[in-house]
Amino acid sequence: MKHKIKTEAISLFNVLGFSVVSMKQIADKLGISAGNLRYHYVNKEALLKVIYTEMYDETLDYILPENTYITLFHFEEMMQKFDNLQQRYAFFFKDIVHISTVYPSISKPYEASNLVRFKDARKLIDYYVESGRMVAENQTIDYDQVIYTIWMISTFWQAQKKIMKTEQYEVNKRPSIEIQWNLLLPYLTEKGLNEYQELRKFIKTTTN
Repeated sequence: MKHKIKTEAISLFNVLGFSVVSMKQIADKLGISAGNLRYHYVNKEALLKVIYTEMYDETLDYILPENTYITLFHFEEMMQKFDNLQQRYAFFFKDIVHISTVYPSISKPYEASNLVRFKDARKLIDYYVESGRMVAENQTIDYDQVIYTIWMISTFWQAQKKIMKTEQYEVNKRPSIEIQWNLLLPYLTEKGLNEYQELRKFIKTTTN
């Protein structure tokens, strides 16, 4: 029953928005009493914590392989997995400011996990620099800022769609990975650009 409640709640959150869906709405959708729902999840925060734990556990799969040559494809693959996760839990990223403000039991571990990912991302970029795919950091290049910008793009990609709804404006309708690559392309060396072009050819071949 817990799994059924969680699945139905995620569906409602995604359609209507986390902040506006009540526990009663979830109970009504499931055809159970509010008391029965509270037996499984005492309140909305308890339900959210379980959903967030599931999300976090899934992101542990986005770890880079060890003792192997890491290509630009690994970055593409990680960000695509994250994009897929955002599609399944769209409500979390659309209402992330509300969730972070109202539920400190969620915001604190979420912030801590992001800080860890910033360090991991820095290691990845340092690796790309050392392997000759990206230019070295200098007075005009701050890769910590680049990493944070990528995080903002990926994290708020779902939320910005709620603001920019004009059909004729299509930039924000593209996959977020395209925007992230456009941010990184100026920092790629000739070797990195060649590898990127090969990556695009490979992806085009496998998706057609």
